[in-house]
Amino acid sequence: MGRSPCCSKESLRRGTWTTMEDKILKEYIKIHGEGKWKHVPKRAGLKRCGKSCRLRWLNYLRPGIKRGNITNDEVELIIRLHNLLGNRFIITLLVILFTNLFLLFLNYVLKS
Repeated sequence: MGRSPCCSKESLRRGTWTTMEDKILKEYIKIHGEGKWKHVPKRAGLKRCGKSCRLRWLNYLRPGIKRGNITNDEVELIIRLHNLLGNRFIITLLVILFTNLFLLFLNYVLKS
């Protein structure tokens, strides 16, 4: 009973991604699009787990990811939306719109 493993853990690369692996993953997603992450490593020729490919794409390689410092306007927007909508709605909205950096900042603001 239970879920079958997504991949055999044997002969998988672990650790940091190389620039070549990043390039291969970007090109594959550019051609085939996002989704069916279980099949991406095998079809793209990567020796990684599908979950690893998905997380690499969503957290590092996806175009439009905002990185860097939060502006004062963004801070005011976060606080205003939190006051208006509450924790659940603001966290859902932030996950959709922004990166984990905003969630960490939100937790910092709420604790202080």
